Amino acid sequence: MGNSTNKPSTMPREGAAKFYKLEEDIFCSICLGELSDPVSITCGHTFCKSCITKCWDAPELLDYRCPECRKICPKNQLIPDYRLKNVVTKVQLAIKEEQSREISTSALHLVYTDNDERLQLNESVAQRCFLDAEVSEYPLCLICVIGEKRKGKSTLLNFILRALHCLERQQPVILGHDEEPLTGFEWRSGVDSVTKGIWIWSKPFILERNEEKMAVFVLDTEGSLDIAGDLQTCLKLSALSMLLSSHLIFNVNTSLKTTELDYLEMYLHVSELTGESFSLQYLQHLDVLVRDWQDPDCGREAALTYLQHEIEKLRLRKGSQYRRLLDTFRSPSMSGFLLPHPGKRFLRTSRGTLADMDDDFKDHLTRYISDLAAGVWDHRKTDISGEKITCGHVGGVLKKFVIMLKRRQYNFSSPLQMYYSLENQKYMNTVLQRFEEFFEQQLPANASPLKVLGVRTSEMRTRVREQADVLLDTYEGMLRGDNDAEKEMLMEEMKSQLKEKEERFCAEYSKCFTRCAVGIGCAVGGGVLCLAGGAAGAAVAGTVLAVEAAGLLGSAATAMAAGGIGGGVALGAIGTGVGAAVGRIVGHVEKKKGTKAERSTETSTEDTKHLVDK
Repeated sequence: MGNSTNKPSTMPREGAAKFYKLEEDIFCSICLGELSDPVSITCGHTFCKSCITKCWDAPELLDYRCPECRKICPKNQLIPDYRLKNVVTKVQLAIKEEQSREISTSALHLVYTDNDERLQLNESVAQRCFLDAEVSEYPLCLICVIGEKRKGKSTLLNFILRALHCLERQQPVILGHDEEPLTGFEWRSGVDSVTKGIWIWSKPFILERNEEKMAVFVLDTEGSLDIAGDLQTCLKLSALSMLLSSHLIFNVNTSLKTTELDYLEMYLHVSELTGESFSLQYLQHLDVLVRDWQDPDCGREAALTYLQHEIEKLRLRKGSQYRRLLDTFRSPSMSGFLLPHPGKRFLRTSRGTLADMDDDFKDHLTRYISDLAAGVWDHRKTDISGEKITCGHVGGVLKKFVIMLKRRQYNFSSPLQMYYSLENQKYMNTVLQRFEEFFEQQLPANASPLKVLGVRTSEMRTRVREQADVLLDTYEGMLRGDNDAEKEMLMEEMKSQLKEKEERFCAEYSKCFTRCAVGIGCAVGGGVLCLAGGAAGAAVAGTVLAVEAAGLLGSAATAMAAGGIGGGVALGAIGTGVGAAVGRIVGHVEKKKGTKAERSTETSTEDTKHLVDK
């Protein structure tokens, strides 16, 4: 997809000039702003009600004159102009809409593949389209087209854009003027592919019905049905297309061929498994659009007959192989349309105008686009339980999905293997969340200093390491699939993440332990200024810390803590200093001990490995 042409203003240039002139005529001559609550006076001129009232309330006025014509008018004859008020409101909305159209709109690369065939998400595009505060809470409909390259997908999408513009303006759906060049998603005749990955129209169409708003997105996919390309890339892009769309158009040329049916069966499998992994509705609506249909009978009824014929052939030939396809073809979530050839003139020109189309094609295209536009409210995106979801929810799922798919080590040879990879990644997140919950139990946010001091840092490190080992074994038992290389890679990744979280928590706990030791030494040892209070406080602090220090440092630390008790007998302030000093020593030695224990474990492991090797 290259740079696309910006959507031109729907208002002719001469009409736009007159329209902005009308905007000038609805201004108040007193405040020089747009009329607010307009009222007319007896001379016929109109002002904001508050402006003319304030103007005539001046105490030095002897009579009340019109600010424009200076004619004397009765003060108490202000006539509300409701019709003008409605005109002002409509002009304001129209001007705002026209200005918004002047902002550059184009097709943006939402998902793309890098040189290593890894999927990459354009974070800024995802933020702009799905996570922006203006639309993040809206329900949404996602219209997506998949199919072979250079079979008219972008052309179809550009006419869909025109129809959605009409819906957004609450106007009857039309496909444009006969001589209007086709703009939007880039298109051209030929055999070279234009788009790679998934492209999205940069601005959602905000529709409103019965005081409810909805955002409609339009997406173009290239590479999901690249028969000569890489199967893994096809699987990834088709999975994303299924995940995102609520109205999926399967665009095929001339007829449904065996290869396309194979791919469609695979897509349905991917859709079913992907939806289960992310709790999204499985295939909300599938629309099979057959292009360049050769028979004279076209349209939706002819498509129903054709698809039923294909279902019967599949059932008799390889029914079990196309189980999902057969079930889908019989379901109400399936529809079809047969579209005739657009005509040689349309293919030869680069304008894509309605005037260049054969009349038969133009009539059927208009009918197809009108039917699609009429059904957008029925195709809102839902979760697996049928509840409507928001733009923000879809944006979050998209981020998680692409993060998983772009991993270089994942090689998907089948939809089932992709499903296993998705599930294994979901299990990893679950296990890591359990580790975080374990940390919260060991060190709650409101934990008292005495509770913290009750568990030495070395003991806490042992607890955390044992829990990490348990979770690692748990994750190994949860892994699905028969790809041993992938399982080994996932286990190494899990081990690394558990280790990182373990080190971070132990370091945090060590700091917390030291702060608590110092705090108790200060608070208890010096909390009372009198001699007796100082002695008692220091004695308590010294006793608490001496017990901990004795276990860590032996007789030297015990003597130091006892020195803190003696110092507290002389003066409470001395108790503070000694208690704090002992606390710092306890924390420092605990930290060194934990580090030493870690090094000792690593050395022991290396020695053991060395002996085994010998």
